[in-house]
Amino acid sequence: EKWIQDEDQSNESKTSWWLNHLIGRTKKVSSSWPYPFVEDRLFVLTLTAGLEGYHVNVDGRHVTSFPYRIGFGLEDATGLSLNGDLDVQSVFAGTLPTTHPSFAPQKHLEMFPAWQAPPLPEEPAEIFIGILSAGNHFAERMAARKTWMSAAQKTSNVVARFFVALHARKEVNLELKKEAEFFGDIVIVPFMDSYDLVVLKTVAICEYG
Repeated sequence: EKWIQDEDQSNESKTSWWLNHLIGRTKKVSSSWPYPFVEDRLFVLTLTAGLEGYHVNVDGRHVTSFPYRIGFGLEDATGLSLNGDLDVQSVFAGTLPTTHPSFAPQKHLEMFPAWQAPPLPEEPAEIFIGILSAGNHFAERMAARKTWMSAAQKTSNVVARFFVALHARKEVNLELKKEAEFFGDIVIVPFMDSYDLVVLKTVAICEYG
């Protein structure tokens, strides 16, 4: 792709543009797009968080996308910074949680006996489910308990456990320990959580099983 001058605009429809540029071409296709930024001209930039990365639109047109870095979780984002020669007129954020569960786990954990895991069966279980989880994913674990885990644990033939490593924040580890003691479905592995140590969590699941 390459940029073209902003004044070189065409009134042809998007359908006609694609037909004229793609049909009948046997060689490599090079696409040209108007450069979206002009000095002293207002523009609307939309930043959308997708499943695998961020998507950037300018004035309603998709400009670029880039993936999340390895080990990044969307809930880890705490702010947005803009650098460069920009004069920001306004910022609007939509569909953002007011408080992340890691900062207020008591709002997301429902300490009801109905969600507690039954003790391990004396006989070998037919199905064992090991779930990789991060220390501050309180809401995610609670959602699993209230949905498919509640049905799976009604039978003694199925055992499900979360495998969680230690968090960098001590207060998160304290809440995690309380959660593990109450629900009985968390196995805390003795190392600091890191994306590079996922293999060790997997080994812990195999050893526990």
